[in-house]
Amino acid sequence: MRLNFFFDVDGTLLPFGKGLPDSALEAILDAKKEGHRVFVSTGRSPSEMDKALSPIPFDGGVYSAGCLVMAEGKILEEKRYREDQVEEVLTYLKRMGHLAMIQTSSGTYMSSKAYEFFKESLIKSNGISIKIPGLVVTDSIPEDLEVKKVLVLSPSGKVDEVRRDLGDRYNIVDNTVGLKQSDMAEICLMGVDKGSGIKTILSYLGDERKSSVGVGDGANDIEMIEYCGLGIAMGNADERLKEKADWITGDVNQDGLKKAIEFARRDYLSKLAVK
Repeated sequence: MRLNFFFDVDGTLLPFGKGLPDSALEAILDAKKEGHRVFVSTGRSPSEMDKALSPIPFDGGVYSAGCLVMAEGKILEEKRYREDQVEEVLTYLKRMGHLAMIQTSSGTYMSSKAYEFFKESLIKSNGISIKIPGLVVTDSIPEDLEVKKVLVLSPSGKVDEVRRDLGDRYNIVDNTVGLKQSDMAEICLMGVDKGSGIKTILSYLGDERKSSVGVGDGANDIEMIEYCGLGIAMGNADERLKEKADWITGDVNQDGLKKAIEFARRDYLSKLAVK
């Protein structure tokens, strides 16, 4: 059987603040040689994809946590905030003293104040600074942006009030970049997640659900891990994700992705063959 691999980026393909491990690239290319497909499944938009991932011949991907779904060079599904949703969320965040990171297809926009808080928080939380491709730091954010999702930054550490006030209309997902969950979260559209994006790709390909292998480490990977035929959590994964996973591999810095791919190609395929 041909497997369809879906890989998260930060903490799975890329160790935080580092490049793509050689062992991961080698394992991915070996899987491709066997005829398996490889997709990215990320909260990042296409414009935010790190150049370190360019050696990987992806067959498509789930971007912006499910808002943009692509396969074989085609856009299969694309969802965005309505104008009233953009106004509602941004007005609310401003009124409550929160800051916003606005993700669009063309780039990610944030004010200079938001950027400084984000940068300082990253260094304080885990001692690293992540460069975001496609990031536009400006205090004059255009009004006609096609918004995929909004990330909230809370200098007062009150993200829980965002969950309380917007959680009935939006999917509030914990951040996966290492900041305190009280300081940052993703405000996503309801019913849109990595699992729904993977379902769209499999339907397009005409492949069964059991052909899918999802590998991730963060809270926004839960739906992916639950949906895929084989859900694998990285050794460095969120404990909630590990509880949902079918198998737990090694840490991202210790050939974890290579071990995950090898397990799927050997043990999981053998199990499917027996069935």
